[in-house]
Amino acid sequence: MPSINKAALALGLPLALASCGALGVPRGDVTGEIRGTQPQNGDVRIALVGLTGTGYENNAVDQLDIGTFNPQKRVYTISLPDTAKAGVYEVLAYVDLNSNKKFDAGEPRTARSTRGLIYATSDASLFGFTVKKGWNRLEGTMVSQSRPFTNYDLNW
Repeated sequence: MPSINKAALALGLPLALASCGALGVPRGDVTGEIRGTQPQNGDVRIALVGLTGTGYENNAVDQLDIGTFNPQKRVYTISLPDTAKAGVYEVLAYVDLNSNKKFDAGEPRTARSTRGLIYATSDASLFGFTVKKGWNRLEGTMVSQSRPFTNYDLNW
């Protein structure tokens, strides 16, 4: 049986994954776990939905959702759009019942949480929060902009 060069694998895998953003595979801007029992059979997808000054946004995102050996836990990663409409966004997992690859009202989804993402077109103070231009993570009363946004866990 041939031996595996662990040093080459350790170097090659991150380089291969880093190049994936250009190929439609997520860059890993937001990562986390999906916990709990999936409420219904079907494909699980990730959505980035938001409320902006012009209405409701339902963005398709590059995503990767991987089951683990534990059926109560999956891991995921997504790429955020480079630009978006200014607003408050939520990352959620849902069961795509009609296979249209978009979250539709009535499809089973993960629970709402006290975290979210804010996209700002310029530095601003909003409702007592200071946000910077680009993507900001809102966690309770704390705002941060350092990416990747890790441990953005979702629960069924």
